[in-house]
Amino acid sequence: MGSIGELWSSKEKPIIVAGAFPADGHSNGLIQISAYLVRRGFNVYFIGGSNFEDVIKHSGAEYIKNDWNFATPELIEGQFSVPGGVERIIWHIKHFFLDSTPGVFDLTKKCLETVRKKYPGRQVIILHETLFGGVLPFYYGVPLPNGYAELPKVVNFHTSVNIMTSVDAPPVGPGIPPPANDEDRAKIKAMIDARLPYHKVLNDYANKIYKSLGATKQMTGWFWDTVMSIHDTTLLPYSHSLDYPRSDLSPKIKFIGGLPLKPINPNFAHPTWWLKIQSNAEIPGTSPDRKKVVFITQGTAMLNYTELLIPSIKALASRSDLIVIATLGSRGASLPEDVEIPANTQVVDYFPYDIMLPYTDVFVTNAGLGGFMHGIMNGVPMVLAGVEADKAEVSMRAEWCGVGVNLRSGKPSREALAEGIEKVLSIPAYKKRALELKAENKSMDAMATVEKTIWKFVE
Repeated sequence: MGSIGELWSSKEKPIIVAGAFPADGHSNGLIQISAYLVRRGFNVYFIGGSNFEDVIKHSGAEYIKNDWNFATPELIEGQFSVPGGVERIIWHIKHFFLDSTPGVFDLTKKCLETVRKKYPGRQVIILHETLFGGVLPFYYGVPLPNGYAELPKVVNFHTSVNIMTSVDAPPVGPGIPPPANDEDRAKIKAMIDARLPYHKVLNDYANKIYKSLGATKQMTGWFWDTVMSIHDTTLLPYSHSLDYPRSDLSPKIKFIGGLPLKPINPNFAHPTWWLKIQSNAEIPGTSPDRKKVVFITQGTAMLNYTELLIPSIKALASRSDLIVIATLGSRGASLPEDVEIPANTQVVDYFPYDIMLPYTDVFVTNAGLGGFMHGIMNGVPMVLAGVEADKAEVSMRAEWCGVGVNLRSGKPSREALAEGIEKVLSIPAYKKRALELKAENKSMDAMATVEKTIWKFVE
């Protein structure tokens, strides 16, 4: 196959209208893709949260502000008014995501109309993050923007595990392994059947919102299947080896591999202890003087350091053979004054994963997909502790593919943490598998695959 330029040099580039839900895990990947497309000569309009304004503008895309704020005290506290598990996931979808639809739909419609007026003869392609609410209403009969006879092609970018139902994969939430036999498949079918009422609740909630916008049709069926398959294609930013094999995989699903590591900001100010990390890395790995490095993160959202970060620090406090680095995931953050920092530990408010991970032997993470993929793309084995949202699913996939230890808890004990970390340090197979998955994902060239996918829909 020829290069992208050779294949489509005679075609005019489409205008890209991109949109993502305004949270780190939903927006960062699409912003990275948009920046790549701008460098490739595409005109990109990006509908994003105000917290991403600077980075979107820096990427070269035209920024359209989305004022939706899902992190209000009312919403943050409200989620805990319902039990955990599937009930809380349903609450999140309704109130974090679906409630954002009217405002972001209006922004999307106006953006598409602006693009049509400015570029009357150009094709438009929508680059859409799964839980961005600006496009779905169009599929249900809401009138198209002025200037459009049909909805532009939509390339959906999914920032989580594959959430579609399958005979070969359990429903999203509990983080159980894939079926090993027909008996397991029967249990999975029963679990899916038991969840259908929840998806009727989501459909009813969405349909009420869509009807208020002018919809003439209704969403039916399994909500997760709809949001993954209704678009022209859905891209998964990891390799097939990081998802369970499915005999019924939708033809619209495409694995593109992990997004490449971002260039390191040359102006990044390293802390004073960074010299210790570099000096340690220069010591031969077989030397008893070479210390292992453990990097700990609580993630970047819903930060409760008592769940994972503080217990991890305490679990490793006596390990003089380790260097422990813990990032708080938010600039300006700090631990309570009464938290004692061990001699082997450095705590930093914010530290880019891709600077630290090349020096890391074990990555302790709360199992967000973004952090997990940073681990994969750096070839670092992991210890994972998370149960909220999709975190139990990410943890189980890490265990299943052999790249990490799944602690099966969002609040693991010190003993479990110490045991899991030592297991990854002492069993070479984890590092070997991490390097294999790094090579596999890197070889897929995610950015080029996204661009080729866009060109496939150019008329």
